[in-house]
Amino acid sequence: MVLVGIAVFLVLLGISGCSLLQKNEPELINWEPDLSPDGETIAFASLGEKGFQIYTRQLYSGEETQLTSNEDNNWAPSWSPQGDQIVFCSDRDKNVDLYIVNVDTLQTVRLTMHEKDDVNPLWATESTILFNSNRSDVWEIYTIDPYGHSLVKVTETSTED
Repeated sequence: MVLVGIAVFLVLLGISGCSLLQKNEPELINWEPDLSPDGETIAFASLGEKGFQIYTRQLYSGEETQLTSNEDNNWAPSWSPQGDQIVFCSDRDKNVDLYIVNVDTLQTVRLTMHEKDDVNPLWATESTILFNSNRSDVWEIYTIDPYGHSLVKVTETSTED
């Protein structure tokens, strides 16, 4: 299960255009850092025993907190403007969807529920999260609010020649 999750993760990493898949590169362990709005904490994905998990690390004290703990991969963290939540990707439901974790309570909720993949989340404003999805059979940009409502397809790529 973990190997399948890691394989899906690496395919998505390639789709996102990350140069870390080039030959002779170091193993992915700690990556995709995102700085909190107050500038004091980073969120990042780190390889644990059961796949990639989301962590935070206080820059000044070095205190580290694991926010997710499951057998699936979690990556691409992005802080809310208030700094109390983080949106991220996870492959825990047989495909990749977006989830939000509360930094204080560690409560995690599923944000998107689509059979296609939702990746590259960016918490843009208090009420808007940007992301990519192949739900229209081509990769497009979408927005959604932090409650899983108000889905808007931002781009429209023509597949005609």
